Amino acid sequence: MNIDKLIVVSIFFIAACGKVTPEYSTVQTWDELVAGSDFKYVTPVRISDPGTEENPSYTGFWFYDEQQFDPTGRYMLAMKVYFKEREVTSSDVGDIGYFDLEANNKWTKIGETTAWNWQQGCRLQWRPNSDEILWNDHNNDKTAFVCRAYNFKTGETRTLPRAIYDVTDDGKMALTHDFARMRHAGTSYDGVPDQYVDNEAPAESGIERMDMETGETTFLISLERMRDIAFPDGYNGETNLYFFREGWNPSGTRFIAFLRNMDSPNRHVSGWSISADGQDVRYFFNDPSHHVWLDDNTIFEGRYFGYFKDDGSGKMVDQYAEVKANIDPTILPTPYNDWILGDTYVLEGVQHLFLFHIPTKLFVPLAKLKATGPDGGIFRVDLHARCSRDGRTLSIDATHEGKGRQLYTLDIGHILDNPPIN
Repeated sequence: MNIDKLIVVSIFFIAACGKVTPEYSTVQTWDELVAGSDFKYVTPVRISDPGTEENPSYTGFWFYDEQQFDPTGRYMLAMKVYFKEREVTSSDVGDIGYFDLEANNKWTKIGETTAWNWQQGCRLQWRPNSDEILWNDHNNDKTAFVCRAYNFKTGETRTLPRAIYDVTDDGKMALTHDFARMRHAGTSYDGVPDQYVDNEAPAESGIERMDMETGETTFLISLERMRDIAFPDGYNGETNLYFFREGWNPSGTRFIAFLRNMDSPNRHVSGWSISADGQDVRYFFNDPSHHVWLDDNTIFEGRYFGYFKDDGSGKMVDQYAEVKANIDPTILPTPYNDWILGDTYVLEGVQHLFLFHIPTKLFVPLAKLKATGPDGGIFRVDLHARCSRDGRTLSIDATHEGKGRQLYTLDIGHILDNPPIN
């Protein structure tokens, strides 16, 4: 065989085999991913300083599906607190700041908050298309919840009149609900009483839209109206209704909102699609939990590992794989948007971090981390994985080193550059 033919055959062989020695593992099923222990995992790198035994420091970003990294990937937002495994009160301060990943992970504090919780923090995030960093807080006399907006370039902080839940992709508008009414364990803020505690669905409480430049707010839909839509034959629940988990679609024309109560054991949770002006409301799907929009008309739900169309049918269109866990999903940014990033609650003492490759239906195990904190309940530490703007760096909150909640990064560039093939 001449040299030209040898080169062609060699190239064909390498292409056909995918990669000669891939630096990651793949499995076909969820059971394989959970049971495995000898995979080529990615090593998490701790960014935060845990302090000392006498003066511990617990650091994280707390939730997923918000921008933790600046556009360059250099600056990484976080909140530091100094206790664990007890209820948060309105006098408990969290320090807000960022790490400089190109300066030995130098920490810079930019503010504080007393409006935070164990599962979602203070909704800390970079405002899209802006130099501002956003987080929720109490106002100065602690009679209301507000949003702080810190300008990364000028160092100035302004205050917006409502706490935020989700911001449009263009950074112009935010959704806010009645944070004082929300009493979902682990995700509520302390310190401001519910003005309508004796009303199951008040006309004065609901979802508002806030202009992120001016702070002007527009009331979109009340709990009273939503109750009448969701329960046309009358509401028979034992506890009050409240809104939660609003999320804009990519273009900001509609949003999903959860309608919930705290009944036990028959808790009500339903997902609703609402237009940006609050006028058009239609059913989305039942029992939503952790979602991410795929496009303006499609949501992926981690509880089912499948997606739903915003067509009012409430029916799941397709399930990508059988997954026996409630996943926190993130779709990686273009050009890697055929990957789903996910993580699990504690399963038999460990938490799983993984990628799912949609074209091949293969799972890529990234980490299997021992959970040294509570296995469940409101004090647990979920990984709540996030990614940088280019999708190549991941961030998680984790406890596997036995130091309480700490902040870690993982580099997945080698996986994205060499995706699996069928």
